[in-house]
Amino acid sequence: MKKYNLLIGTHITISKGLAKAIEIGQSIGCAAIQIFTKSNRIYFAKKLTKQEIEDFKTATKKSGIKVIAHTSYLINLCSTKEETEQKSITSLKEELKRCEQLDITYLVMHPGSHMKEGEEKGIKKIAKNLEKVLDSANGATMILLETMAGQGTNIGYKFEQLKQIRDLCKHKKLIGFCFDTCHVYSAGYDIGTKKGFEQAFKDFDNILGLKNLKAIHLNDSKTKLGSRKDRHANIGKGTIPKLAFQLLMRDKRFKEIPKILETPTDSDMKEYKEELKLLKKWAE
Repeated sequence: MKKYNLLIGTHITISKGLAKAIEIGQSIGCAAIQIFTKSNRIYFAKKLTKQEIEDFKTATKKSGIKVIAHTSYLINLCSTKEETEQKSITSLKEELKRCEQLDITYLVMHPGSHMKEGEEKGIKKIAKNLEKVLDSANGATMILLETMAGQGTNIGYKFEQLKQIRDLCKHKKLIGFCFDTCHVYSAGYDIGTKKGFEQAFKDFDNILGLKNLKAIHLNDSKTKLGSRKDRHANIGKGTIPKLAFQLLMRDKRFKEIPKILETPTDSDMKEYKEELKLLKKWAE
């Protein structure tokens, strides 16, 4: 098994197979990758075969790459539509099961959109439904609530909202957090200055606990600070000052945390390769 000093990488497609995603990640210099365990455009997928599971585990072990997963974007645990809410609960249970089968320890999830029902109601509904999902889990995979930009009626653009969700759940040990740079900047946390960066993570620690931070999404933003819009840009080509990424890459507190790019890229992943090279340079 290969050992990596720097846990950075990108989101990788599984269109050619789960095990193939590991190979693709290796080919562009990833030490960590994020995947969907099925198409992100559907609620349900056929069960994983024994061969798929074995091939993925073998490839992961051989590569030494740290793999995290992301849920389908269709999942909304606080939907006002009962059918969508129930589909979301069942779908999340299945995605968690897939992660458990594949030995993936972290599953990143967008908390949900309250659809004009109100943030407080939405937060309570997310927690209630998250409990239903975790009640049937075996504890091998942790769900990571992602920090959000606050676009539309999305919940999770304030650290306090994520804390409320976790506090309302009894399965706290199975709930962690994913910090998205584009989202927090768009939500109004000024991580682009040294003072703002330090304050944002001080607040994160005081409210959510840095020990519960398990993944970081490295994304620049197409929109300005506090825009409340979720628009990812390539690193160094957006509105977030480069200093934010330089500080993140050099901060020893985040050394063991997988840092994943979700920025725009083409089929040959040219942009990903350039961004990884830049981030590695900043980490030195």
